[in-house]
This record gives sequence, structure tokens and C-alpha cells, in this order.
Amino acid sequence: MTDLANVLPNRPIRVKKTGVWPGIFQYLGTLMLLGVAVFIGLWQGPGIVEDWMISQNPVVVQDAEITDGECSTSKGFFVDCSAHVSYEVKGKFIERDIALMFLDFGSGDYEVDVVRSASQPSKATLSLGLDMLWNRTITVTTLVLALALFGIALFRSGLRTDRNRRLAGRPSQLTPVAVPVLQINKVLGGNVVQYQYGMNKKGGALLTTSRFGRKDTPLWLEQDGTHALAVIPQGATVPVLLDDSLSRLDLSEPERATAREKLNQLATQGRRQAE
Repeated sequence: MTDLANVLPNRPIRVKKTGVWPGIFQYLGTLMLLGVAVFIGLWQGPGIVEDWMISQNPVVVQDAEITDGECSTSKGFFVDCSAHVSYEVKGKFIERDIALMFLDFGSGDYEVDVVRSASQPSKATLSLGLDMLWNRTITVTTLVLALALFGIALFRSGLRTDRNRRLAGRPSQLTPVAVPVLQINKVLGGNVVQYQYGMNKKGGALLTTSRFGRKDTPLWLEQDGTHALAVIPQGATVPVLLDDSLSRLDLSEPERATAREKLNQLATQGRRQAE
């Protein structure tokens, strides 16, 4: 079924409901991701910078005391270590709290010494922190950049979502298209339908979702329930999935009846060609 151009009335039509959540949820997700990125940067960044300074002229503190030292592993390879260290330099008592994060696919205990800067005695770390300095630097930098990039991508997705919703809400010439439906998931109060609307530059599928009420279904174009009818508002990039009753479009009842009749005719022609 490919001849869908004349299914809808030849006039500007407004989409009354898209089934797409507003971009505000994506903006909140962006704030969360950027907040986590900032937290990790502030939590680990100063310690890494200081340890690079210590590594230029390190001195092992022989009589240092380490308390509350522990390491925990999450996801099987993210290691988070913390400790409180205290030592004395030329009669001055110094205390430091140390936090380290790095990747390690091994397991077991770590043997550590307290290491301070020869030129700045108040700067101290654990020998483990220096051993894993490149590891820590790469791990934290990668995490912060990945979270920031995901956050920016989510923000751009929110902008695109709001733009498409805004364009759909304005009367325009709609282009009917058939879209593959990939899956339907039940949620509270209805169903979420995932469908494909194109391919990206790398050949990957472009996917989006539309929320339907409990009693609503997509407007299927084939008996096997693989393709449904969607429309692309003028200027938009993502098609809006239509419901079986065509209530998402601002049509009169006679116009809906005519559209359904044309769809039935196309379906009948398609079955005859397949026989």
C-alpha cells in the first residue's frame, strides 16, 4: 500500500493530538545528566589535578596513619576508594580526606602508602592514586564528557520534539506515510507504540514513540499489523502516528468516513495484487 497521497482532504489540517510527551521531560533529563557530570567533575577533578602535582615530586610518609579506608566496586569494574589520612611534617599535624575513582577489572585488597608533595607537604594522596593516575584521569574525563554529550543530545531531542509538536498543532498540508511499528508496550492508562520513521546517516533506524489510550490503537495499513498510517506536518521531521478512529486529526465526520473508505479501497487493491 503506497498510494496514500489522496487519503486525506486536500486542505490544511491540524493535528489535535500527537501522543508525544512535551520536551520538558527531556529538558529535566538534561539537567540531571549535566548535574551528575558536574558532581563527578567537582568530586574527582581537584584530587586528580592535585595528584598530578604530587607526582612531580612525591615523598612517601612513613609514619602516616590511615583510617576509614575502604574500596567498593560497582558494575564489576568501577572502583571507588576513600580514606582519611593524618601525618606530621616538621611538628605540623596534617589531616586529609582522599577519594579515588578508577577502572579495575581485577579484585582483591589494595596495599597503599600515604604520599605527599615534597615542596607542598599539605598536599597528600595514596600511592594507589598515583599508580592509577592515568586511569583516573581518563575514566573521569570520559564519564564527564559522555554525560555532557548525552545531556546535550537529550536537550536537542527535546527542542526537536517541541518543534514538531508546535508544527503539528498548526493547520498545514499533511503528508500521509506508512511507518513500520516495532513494538507496543503496555503502560499505566494505555500503550506506548514504538515505530520507525527513517534511517540516519550511519544507516541506523530512526525510532520514536507515541502514547495511545487504553482503548485506542494505531491505524493499521496491513492485516499482519506491521505498518500503520502516520502523517508529516509541513516543516516537521517526525511523522505523527494516527489512531484507528482518525480522532487525532481535526476532520469532520464526513471527511473521516471518506478517508476510511479510501483506506479500505487501497487495502482491497493490495490484497488483490498479492493474490
